[in-house]
Amino acid sequence: MDYEQFKVESDKVFAVLGDKDLPVTLADDIARLKDLAATVEDPQDRWDAEGDIVSIEGILQAGEGADEEPWSDAMNQAVQAHARATDDSGTPAERIARARAGITAISRIADTAPANEQAAIVEMNESLLMLAEALEPDAR
Repeated sequence: MDYEQFKVESDKVFAVLGDKDLPVTLADDIARLKDLAATVEDPQDRWDAEGDIVSIEGILQAGEGADEEPWSDAMNQAVQAHARATDDSGTPAERIARARAGITAISRIADTAPANEQAAIVEMNESLLMLAEALEPDAR
């Protein structure tokens, strides 16, 4: 499997993270992503895939409060911004621009987020940076 194929599957999981009610299959979906990540052929891409999973798990942990409080509007906005930034349509240059715009938007959102969610929001930028860097050779 290549990273782009993995990314399609991980984006589906990222997309539901902002939902008020998380799907009951989420734990199974993450386990499936871990299995898929292990099959990514290129070592750097496999590392990127594993980083995406860490980001997903970090977002979930940030959403787990003592009273299971719902995510803030900032977290929901960040998840939506991430989903838009990882849209795989367009040329490599367009996708890079979208990923970099997502990094800027997510950083701005993190600045206004509750303290307990800031780290998880900023962590979303890691997968966007890896995506932009992976697309760089194709943009030329």
